[in-house]
Amino acid sequence: MTLLDGVISEKPTLFYAAVLLAVAYPLYSIVYGLFFSPLSKIPGPWLTRISSIPEANALKEQRRTQWVNSLFEQNPGAVAVRTGPKSVSFNHPDAIKAIYGHGKGHEEFGKSSWYDAFSTTGESLFSTRSKKRHAMKRRMVAHGFSAQSLQSFEPYVDLTMAKFLKKMDKFARTQEPFDIYFWFELFTMDVMGELALGSNFGVLEAGKPARYSTLVEQSQRFGNLSGMLPFGKASVRVLSWVPMPYVQRLWKARVEYLDYARQALEKRFQEDRKQVLPSGKPRQDIMQRFIEARDPETGRQMDFDELRAETSSLMVAGASTGSVTMNWMTYYLCKNPEIKTRIVQDLEAMFPDNRDGANPLPYTRLNNLRLLEHAEIECLRLHPPIGYAMPRDTPRQGAEICGLYIPGGVAVGVPAATIGRNAAVFARPSAWDPDRWADDAADLATMKLCFLGFGYGSRQCIGRNVANQFVIKMIASLLLRYEVELEDPGLVLGTREFTIQKPDRKYRVRIRPRKV
Repeated sequence: MTLLDGVISEKPTLFYAAVLLAVAYPLYSIVYGLFFSPLSKIPGPWLTRISSIPEANALKEQRRTQWVNSLFEQNPGAVAVRTGPKSVSFNHPDAIKAIYGHGKGHEEFGKSSWYDAFSTTGESLFSTRSKKRHAMKRRMVAHGFSAQSLQSFEPYVDLTMAKFLKKMDKFARTQEPFDIYFWFELFTMDVMGELALGSNFGVLEAGKPARYSTLVEQSQRFGNLSGMLPFGKASVRVLSWVPMPYVQRLWKARVEYLDYARQALEKRFQEDRKQVLPSGKPRQDIMQRFIEARDPETGRQMDFDELRAETSSLMVAGASTGSVTMNWMTYYLCKNPEIKTRIVQDLEAMFPDNRDGANPLPYTRLNNLRLLEHAEIECLRLHPPIGYAMPRDTPRQGAEICGLYIPGGVAVGVPAATIGRNAAVFARPSAWDPDRWADDAADLATMKLCFLGFGYGSRQCIGRNVANQFVIKMIASLLLRYEVELEDPGLVLGTREFTIQKPDRKYRVRIRPRKV
């Protein structure tokens, strides 16, 4: 007699009950999810009622945002679609305030467990799910993103810009077509190195990307995949045990990237950060502000692991999103020469003594050019870097959103790429029209509410002003210095999702010195 036989003979009722429960519970969950859950009435593929596989597959195929958009297209008029057993995406202005607004107490929609996959060596401003810790972190570093800080960062942006324009001058002389998005990526890598870590990566001068740029993308994809799978939410290491080449490649990239961030931060600590600028003032950068930051209430400072997590987030948030926004601005301005001409006229009027763009353009003045600002916003409306929903969990007692009851503990959100093209909010939603943001006849309040290019509410991107600074300075400098045109005037760019939404193909531009 085996040990198992003894268990069965002594307690057959308990044994068979356990077997029955093991079989019945999954079956019950499937039947409940398919037919009886309050979410079962929300449209979406039937498999999303019981599995996250469709969304995970869309992520793997680099079309997660497009997949969610297609669900709304297949269900016209729907305010929400089901994207998983316990996840729902909304496409209505009312959902933005309900989900991302400043709820209190039991009404609070907390960050979902998806964010846990992005807590690396510690919680960052982006990944922390605790409202209290987020508020503390934001208090500690808010001064590092103030208007005064922007002015102290600007010399580093100008130094990097000068290197970029030197490369562009060579292309202007030969007028050979080239991949400008590639150079935008090199620029943002170096400028974020300067701003976040106190030194650039030398990629502009080398003319080739740093290894870290590939690692950033793959590490983020691993976090995304882990965050949407039940076992991955519990621990990112669980997903790393899956013996699939695709998963293993992403996991190795994550490990290597975190080690890269560690080495960069250690170097940052070892070097003297009190460098003196030509102006005679001591050097300041974002990481210096993070290092010096203290919680005004407790006096607490960040430890090394926490700073390392913030370093990882900064490099992703600044470098990748900035370069892709410059790309779309260049593309749409080339496709709409009348808007481009008006912006150039604004620049010439603002800088009559710098009509060839030979000198740096101060952001404090560029920030007053409304058409240039609206061109950027319109690109971010059509092509937000993060197109899918930033998930929040419904409160324990559930919530009513846009007339739909959603049980507690369900991940809900509003995809920026979907609401940004909502025809009930934006006239001609797929058209690039910067002037819509200055149209007094339009419902500007609702349009601004539905612009999620930088998020919404207390969790919106704290680095928005930093990104705006170098994006606006870049585009203004290019337009004032060169004539820019597409090699193929008939080019139609689409998007492909590499965690952030990038162009679906390579393309080239020609530039030549602008006649003044």
